[in-house]
Amino acid sequence: MKKTVVVIDDKPIIRRAIVQTIKWEELDCEVVGQAEDGIDGLALLVEKRPDIVITDIKMPGHTGLELAEWMREHVPHAKTILITGYQEFEYAKQAIKLGAFDFIVKPIHNQELSRIVRAAADKIEEEQSVLRQSALLNDEVSRLVKRHSHSLPALRGQWLERRINGTEEALEARDAQQAMSELGIEYSRFVLLAFRPLAGNGPRFEKPANREALAELAAECCRKEGMGTITLYQGGDLIVMCQFDRVPITREVRRKLNAAAVEWLWVAKNTAGAEFRASFGSVYRLPQELEQAYREVSALLDSGFFRSEEMILSAESEQAARTQVKFSVMQDIERFEKSIEQIPMEQLVEETKRIVGQIGIYAEGNITVARGLLAEICLSAARYYFHATGDELGLGKSIDQLLEEVYRLDSLKEASDYMTELVTRIRVKLEGGEKEYSLIVKSIMEHIHEHFAEAVTLTSVSTHFGISSGYLSRLLRTETGENFVDILSKARIKAAKRLLKDPKYKVNEVGEMVGYKEYAYFYQVFKRIEGSSPKEFKNKK
Repeated sequence: MKKTVVVIDDKPIIRRAIVQTIKWEELDCEVVGQAEDGIDGLALLVEKRPDIVITDIKMPGHTGLELAEWMREHVPHAKTILITGYQEFEYAKQAIKLGAFDFIVKPIHNQELSRIVRAAADKIEEEQSVLRQSALLNDEVSRLVKRHSHSLPALRGQWLERRINGTEEALEARDAQQAMSELGIEYSRFVLLAFRPLAGNGPRFEKPANREALAELAAECCRKEGMGTITLYQGGDLIVMCQFDRVPITREVRRKLNAAAVEWLWVAKNTAGAEFRASFGSVYRLPQELEQAYREVSALLDSGFFRSEEMILSAESEQAARTQVKFSVMQDIERFEKSIEQIPMEQLVEETKRIVGQIGIYAEGNITVARGLLAEICLSAARYYFHATGDELGLGKSIDQLLEEVYRLDSLKEASDYMTELVTRIRVKLEGGEKEYSLIVKSIMEHIHEHFAEAVTLTSVSTHFGISSGYLSRLLRTETGENFVDILSKARIKAAKRLLKDPKYKVNEVGEMVGYKEYAYFYQVFKRIEGSSPKEFKNKK
C-alpha cells in the first residue's frame, strides 16, 4: 500500500521542487497535501494524518519541531523528515533525539531526499509488519488459551479418574502439585458427592446430552454453595469432587453438600424425568485419598438397597445422623411457614412429605413426640394462612379442630397425607384456585401463581402450554375478566403484601423476591393496585 506524504515549507520554490521533481511512484508514495506555513500545516496533518511528513524546521505559525511533536503523539507510526540549513544543524540533531526520523540540509538534492523517504517508508512497513505478526501471534495465543480453557474440565476429569482408580503415575510431591496447579486444581479440603439413577433410570446417564447437562447442573448446585467442582462419570455414577478453599467445620460441610444434593435431585427429577439417589463421604485433604473417598461414596450408594427411603446417604454413623436429623428438623419446622409461601406447589408437597419423614426419625418410636411436632407444623400452616388473610376460620376448621385431627392420626403415612392435603388447600385458597375455571385456565392460573417470581411472560406461558399467545390472552380475559399482565401483577403484589408484613424484609428486597428487578416498576405497580406505596403499606400498623 502506498505511503501518504505531506510537504510543508514556507518557500514555494522548495515546496514545488519537492512535490514535482521527486519520483514518488518509484518510492511507492503519494503526496496527499502541501502547506505554506505551520498553521495550515497542522490543519493538514489533522485532516490527512499522513505516513510521512517533510517539513521545514523554521516556519511562521508552528515550527517543524512542533509539527513533529504533534505527529509523534497523534500518529505514532508516522515519520517526520526535517529540512534545515547549516546554521540550524545542531538544532536538527536535537530534533532527531526528540523523535524526528531524519533531516536533510539545504540545498536539497533529490537523490538524498529520495533515499531518506525510502528509508522512512521501509521503516514504516517494517514496523507495521511487526505489528501484524504480533496481532496474529496474540490471536493464536488467545485461541490456544480459549481451547485450553474449554479442555480444562475434561483434563480435570481425567486427572480425577486416574486418582480414584489408582492409576495416576507416582510423582514427587512438588511435581504432583505443579501438575494440579497447571490444571487449576487448588483446594484446602475436598468431599466426594455421588449420584446414581434408581432402578430403571440407568439410561438417563447414557445419553451424551443428558450426561453433560446433569454434570453441569451438579457443578452449578455446588457453586451456589461456594464449592469448586470436578465432575466425572464412573461406573454408571456421576461423581463430583467438591472442593473447599479453607478447612470447613463438619456442620458446614453437611449443610452445603445436603443443599446441593437436594437441589440437584429436585431439578433432575423434573427435567430428566428420572429419580436418583445421592451420597457424600468424609472430608479429605490429600489427592492420594481420592481412591478411598470414591470407595466410600460407592459403598454408601450400594447401601441404598437396604435404606430405600433415604435419598441422600452420608458417611456419618447412625447416631451422628440421628443427631443431625434432630438439628435439621427444628430448622425445617422454623422454615416451614416460609416454604408454604415461596416454593412451587409440587415442590411444597415433596418438602412436606420430607419433613414428616424427618419427624419420624427424630421421634424414635415416641408417638407423643411425633404428634407434638406434627401439631407444630399444623400450627405453622394455620398461622401462615391467618397472617396472609386475617381470617381465622377461613380453612373451615378452628385451631382446636385441626389439633384434634392431628392427635387422631394413626400412622406416619396418614400424617404425611393429612399435612400435604392441608398445605395444598391453603395454597389453593390463597391463590384463588377455587374459582370455577376450565381445566386449561386453572392450570395456567396455577402456573402463574407458582412461577410469578420468575421472568414470566405471556409468550413463555403460552409456549409452556403449547398454545398461541393470542389464544392464551383471549382465554384468560374470557374466563377471568382480566388480562395476563393484571393477573401476574396481582399475584406478585399479593405475595409482596405478605412479605412486607415481615419486619426482616426490606421493601426493595420484597420487590426482587416477587419478580420485579427494578424497584421503580415495583413501586408503580404496587401503588396502582393498592393505592399506596410499598413503604407506606409496610409502615401501616
